[in-house]
Amino acid sequence: MTIAIIGAGIAGLTAAYTLVQAGMNDVVLFEKSPVVAGRVATRWFDLPRGRAFVDYGVQYFRTESPTFSRLILEKLPRDTLVDVTHPVWVFDRAGTLSPGDAATNTQEKWTYREGAAVLGELITESAHLRIHTQTSIGMLQWKQGRYALIDEDGGALGDYDAVIVAVPSTQAADLIALSAIPNLEKITLEGSLRQAVYRRCITITLGFLRPLQARPYYALVNPTRDHPISWIGFEHHKPGHLPDDCAAVVIQMGGDYSLSHWDWGNFELLATITAQASELLGEDLRESDFVDVHKWKLSQPDRLASESAVNGVLPSLWFAGDYLRGGRVHLAAETGAAAAESLLIGSR
Repeated sequence: MTIAIIGAGIAGLTAAYTLVQAGMNDVVLFEKSPVVAGRVATRWFDLPRGRAFVDYGVQYFRTESPTFSRLILEKLPRDTLVDVTHPVWVFDRAGTLSPGDAATNTQEKWTYREGAAVLGELITESAHLRIHTQTSIGMLQWKQGRYALIDEDGGALGDYDAVIVAVPSTQAADLIALSAIPNLEKITLEGSLRQAVYRRCITITLGFLRPLQARPYYALVNPTRDHPISWIGFEHHKPGHLPDDCAAVVIQMGGDYSLSHWDWGNFELLATITAQASELLGEDLRESDFVDVHKWKLSQPDRLASESAVNGVLPSLWFAGDYLRGGRVHLAAETGAAAAESLLIGSR
């Protein structure tokens, strides 16, 4: 049985891993980016005292679901897996800080010594996955009970017995709209996929070749979404991420702010956001030594699509992604595993 997975984010990688572990050896992934794992992303900076690793997308992940817990804690290598032990505090619209939920802060916050992106590498290596990066799928063609994949330039990428679409909902909807599949099902799928809505997120990294003020927390979050800043994380609280006596701060802006400032240049964003973060923290962050700006157009889903409305509509065509269950790594992984398991059941 030949299986194609479109998208090598955590949902797609988990789907592929599940299939390979079940004995399906003819599985291939197609990913439009040069790297895998989507928002589970890490950037590194070479500094005089060593390399710094900064998670600029997903800040950490939790093992709150059985499938993901087994994957992280039992199946994949754990030698570089680390827990961020400092708590997450909260802040309100006025910028008032307070300790976060005590029960939540007792849960592990996992990443890896060289960044969260190691998760994608470990899944890929452990299952010996075949991944074609920098490959964009333009359409599917349903013919004689199989799906042909065509790239954006019209090139044929093979025929497959089953396909799992594991890209964000907007991209999945666009793909379906261009595909040569039965029309009634096409209309149903596209409409259901477009029910999901993502918010944007502007993220900046400020790095320092010096320590910052000691704080009793690892990060600050604005749970009520009524402040321009959504999150401030201190990467130097993650074991292995920063050389000694260095620091890095990741600032992620809220959805409304990110949308209204999307077209601003990097210099303007750095100046404005740094000033806002400095005020919130009561510490001047303007004299940084290395910086980065990244704009996540499809950050996290604000509104979900129905899993039952997209899966099972066409034979051997399944969908996976955070837009089906929620914007958390373990939830995205669960959708990938679920799609793979449904495919396996259907193949028996």
